Amino acid sequence: MEAMENVVRLAEFRRRKATAQRAGASTEPGAQYFCLRCEAEEFRLYATGTIHCAKCGALIRNIHVDSTCKPA
Repeated sequence: MEAMENVVRLAEFRRRKATAQRAGASTEPGAQYFCLRCEAEEFRLYATGTIHCAKCGALIRNIHVDSTCKPA
């Protein structure tokens, strides 16, 4: 079901998140995810929970998507 995928551009996400966090207390950098095959930082998230590199299609095994919703 490729129609139900999302492309996540982590560099853009980090930039937006860093801008929002500058006003708050400084935090240590979090985990940095990238494809080991092509070093891309864009991933496709599928409805089944699998994650693939958007550039080369490699399966990303070290990121887990949990479908349960936890209240904040």
